[in-house]
Amino acid sequence: MVMLQSACKITVVLKFHLEIFGLENYKNSFITLYMLQSMTGFGSASFKIDELEIEIEIKTLNSKYLDSKVLLPNAISGYELELNKLLKDNLIRGKVDLRIKFSDIANESVKFNKEVISKYINELKEVSEFDESQLLKNVLSLPNSIKKEENIIQDNFKRRIFECVNKVIDQVTKFREIEGSNTKKDLLDNLEKLDSFKVNLESFSKDHRAQVEEDLKSKIDNLNVELDYGRLEQELFYYLEKIDINEEIVRLNSHLKFLSDVLNNNEVEKGKKLGFICQEIGREINTIGSKANNSSIQSNVVEMKTLLEKLKEQSLNIL
Repeated sequence: MVMLQSACKITVVLKFHLEIFGLENYKNSFITLYMLQSMTGFGSASFKIDELEIEIEIKTLNSKYLDSKVLLPNAISGYELELNKLLKDNLIRGKVDLRIKFSDIANESVKFNKEVISKYINELKEVSEFDESQLLKNVLSLPNSIKKEENIIQDNFKRRIFECVNKVIDQVTKFREIEGSNTKKDLLDNLEKLDSFKVNLESFSKDHRAQVEEDLKSKIDNLNVELDYGRLEQELFYYLEKIDINEEIVRLNSHLKFLSDVLNNNEVEKGKKLGFICQEIGREINTIGSKANNSSIQSNVVEMKTLLEKLKEQSLNIL
């Protein structure tokens, strides 16, 4: 029955994506939907049009938001906004560097700007006496002395360029998925260890409370003074409640379960949510450490803090 319900849900998702996004976009989104992705990725590709070779490269690193940088030849600088949108729609978050480079060795031509060079030389001579053998060499390094002809891009090139960019984006996504898969294994491994220490805390907490209660009663019995046992019971209850960590353990257990659910759900963006959950886990662990004056509990708290730092560090690179 459960499998039938799951199949029905998947069919609905399939129809929705096919109707709204089309087949190709659906394929990409369907693959991404069920994979944990890192924000570290790389992809590159190249193709030729006549004598012109076009190289495309994308690098991605972790970042709180989408921080895209697009480096283009002057001939296609007008594509920048469209390429930025393409990166945003597909890569979602991270520091993204897209570089497109043209190489046209066969037809590349360089011309000297004679008017500009002559003007530079005449004005420099007016300023001071220069060695003419060195003058020309220095002038050629000045702005606009050399003109390099730009490649002229025809309209049909745009389609080829964007097809290649999409291909590179697919490479980056696969790279991210592989990295994400490895990170997920580490996250689940650390989460399992964290849960085992939480189980230890539950056991130590019961023993700790019973031991404290027994020690207090033993000390009270040894006192040779008349006591108001009604008031004493109230104070004893108040003190035991103050050192009790069961409430924190219940919340900690809830946070760990939530973290596991997020790691295994179908959401694409998980990194920020994982970071927030880790903050809540940290609060509970710190509270447990401050409330429980017990060496066994404190030892477990230290180990849990170490594991939590690993979880935080790993979640920073999750999409």
